[in-house]
Amino acid sequence: MRTKEEHSSCCEDKISSLPEEILIMILDKLDARTTVTTTILSKRWLDLPRRSHTFYDLSIYDILPPRYHRLKKIAVETKASYEVVKRTQNLTDICDKYDRYNAIKDRSEQWMRKVRLLTPILQRYERLAMRCYVKRVNAFLLPPDNVQRRSFQKLRLQTFWRPGLDEWFTAAVGRWGVEDLEIVVESPCKQFGFYPLNRCQNVRLKRLLLSNFCHYYGTPPLFFQRLTTITLCKGSSRPHLVYDILRDCLQLVDLRLRDGPYSRAPLHVNFPNSRLKNLQVDNCDIFKIYLTSVPCLETFACRGQPTKLRYGEVPRLRHVSLNFLETGYAYTGEHDLVPRKNTHSLSKFFKGVPPPVEELFLQLRGHQVRNHS
Repeated sequence: MRTKEEHSSCCEDKISSLPEEILIMILDKLDARTTVTTTILSKRWLDLPRRSHTFYDLSIYDILPPRYHRLKKIAVETKASYEVVKRTQNLTDICDKYDRYNAIKDRSEQWMRKVRLLTPILQRYERLAMRCYVKRVNAFLLPPDNVQRRSFQKLRLQTFWRPGLDEWFTAAVGRWGVEDLEIVVESPCKQFGFYPLNRCQNVRLKRLLLSNFCHYYGTPPLFFQRLTTITLCKGSSRPHLVYDILRDCLQLVDLRLRDGPYSRAPLHVNFPNSRLKNLQVDNCDIFKIYLTSVPCLETFACRGQPTKLRYGEVPRLRHVSLNFLETGYAYTGEHDLVPRKNTHSLSKFFKGVPPPVEELFLQLRGHQVRNHS
């Protein structure tokens, strides 16, 4: 049996007692992600000078154990199997819905029971991982003022939601001068106010990606107005949020929308003073898009569910790419799947004033797309 002194000797942090020159050599051999984890070892590691990395990728999924990923895969596949059977039985129709549901009631209850058993286990893993993740990011982005200033151009944070995400955002942009920032939140969309950054003098942010993380409704903060490239994903790409950014970010050149939820509200792009040159809409379930007035627009791409398009004042539009796949269903997010009854003709994608297109890529897939107008 070990004595108390032997146990203390085993648990002692002997690496931190090495000379500073040796520790700096160790840090220089580490990649960016591992370097960040050393900041939580002790105050001595936190104060050591580090080799400058241009890109840091801090993901919560790097902390979660393999068992979490296996259980998560089982839960996702179980839900997917349930959705497939729902579509097969046409359970999304209100007529005779309950009669058809009884045909798969036992199987559906078995699937949902499995999901209910897995959910608390997954949530526990996520809570434990977030405790460690928060310590890492706080040590990296919110160190004491006397810590050596590091410089990096790009930062990616992938995390579950927690209070204080806006503090990380403010520190990355205002304190460390990040030029390229990605924040991916693995939870329903949350709104934050980024207005404290309006007082910062060294904001160098040029490119921003937000997923399920957006500003409050209304006028975006001033530093948004200086951005040239913005990518909005999932809940961040709702039409009313996109409209606010297009209205106020007149320096914007490149706007990309990805994986947006189902929306009956159309997207109106009517900004004569905008400098927007590239607009990409990928897998966003938007009912209609109106390109009413975008004088500088040169490239437009729309992929995913068929979207009605109307063109207006787009004198420089030369490249159009339309790649539509009609699945017959629309995702509503809160209300699951809604069946589509629309049949689409080619004319629905070319309403309004014909743009002076030089290069057109058109791909239509699905049984509800017709090739005649």
